[in-house]
Amino acid sequence: MSISREYNTELQKLIDKTVKVYIDNEKFFVGLLKGVSEYSNLILTKAKDNRNKAYPTILIQNSFYKYVTVEDDPFPMEALADRIATIFSKGHVSYKEDQNLISILNGKILVDENGVRGEGPSAERVKKIFEQFKLDL
Repeated sequence: MSISREYNTELQKLIDKTVKVYIDNEKFFVGLLKGVSEYSNLILTKAKDNRNKAYPTILIQNSFYKYVTVEDDPFPMEALADRIATIFSKGHVSYKEDQNLISILNGKILVDENGVRGEGPSAERVKKIFEQFKLDL
């Protein structure tokens, strides 16, 4: 098997996984790999660049990128926000996608993938929801 064919076979295995495509050592795109051409051109969806600018779909020509790495699947913050909103009313829970942060009760309780910040009975309730959510994953 030729090296380029092996390369494409390995790239094909990454379809529907979250990947980071490096343009150079500082510039990259992270997104869901949806397609690979026979020439190793890539299609990413739900992509973001190194400045956190979002792109619904981006096509990357093979001569434009240096290498590709597989990323861990991102923590599903939006799904967690929906679960929290079943306890608190929807108006009190907001998911800030650009910061990957959940704000509850106008910022009195903040949730990111590392945990819950806040005090009081409501924060304790959110901590229990967060821990159960992580177990369910």
